[in-house]
Amino acid sequence: MGDLATLVTAGGGVGAFVSVIVYLLSSNRQDRREYQEAIDKAEIRADAASARAETLQTALDEVRAARRAAEDQAAMYARELARQGGTQ
Repeated sequence: MGDLATLVTAGGGVGAFVSVIVYLLSSNRQDRREYQEAIDKAEIRADAASARAETLQTALDEVRAARRAAEDQAAMYARELARQGGTQ
């Protein structure tokens, strides 16, 4: 009878140990899933920010080109006015 009590007690300890291991593995899997979801969301935000930055850079380049064209045209008009002023 003593051997049976030892076996049941040992089996109960093993069962508890297995339960703890299963719980830890399950928790670990859930943590990894949440971690991966957070990484995926961060990558989506980073991609959106990168696309927005590219759009803003393109707009800035266009504005700079328009400013240079306006400056060139203003300089041309200034030279024309100076030339006309000198011949009259």
